[in-house]
Amino acid sequence: MVLASAAVAPPGTGAAQHRAGRHAVGAALRRAGSPVTSVGRAYSGAPMSPAGFPASVTHSTALAVAAVAPGARGVGVDLEPRCPDLRLHRFLLDERERAELWPGADPPGLRRLFAAKEAAFKALSECVDAHGGLFWRVRLGLRDGRLWARAGDRYALVGELSAPAFALAVAVTADP
Repeated sequence: MVLASAAVAPPGTGAAQHRAGRHAVGAALRRAGSPVTSVGRAYSGAPMSPAGFPASVTHSTALAVAAVAPGARGVGVDLEPRCPDLRLHRFLLDERERAELWPGADPPGLRRLFAAKEAAFKALSECVDAHGGLFWRVRLGLRDGRLWARAGDRYALVGELSAPAFALAVAVTADP
């Protein structure tokens, strides 16, 4: 897995975010050894990656982050600078997820899980029959101390990084 980032030029417009995202994904593809260092864009807005080099990109008004996972079926990355409204927890997490992964019911914890679900949704994008194109239908759970995401019979391993100013999550398809 290769990660790369790029600063978004002020004032952080949508166009500036997309430019930074393209720069970050190009840098990640280069570092991953891809002969192609640019990506197209699918109708959904997702990056269309070179064969064998799945890529994902996320951005905020300040930073773009790209992930490339050579040889994987899918990869996802998400950066969340803001905590979602706490009332959304019943929508974002099922009872088991709340009990297992969010026992403190704290805002930063919900932001971390929101980022994890979004990254996993991107990595498991081929599983539309299981999640219906809705990221909150991806299920999260712990196994052997690691965070896993599931959509149908497909799994993604999720890594997370939380700081006071943001939550970052990266997911890559795998078998548990």
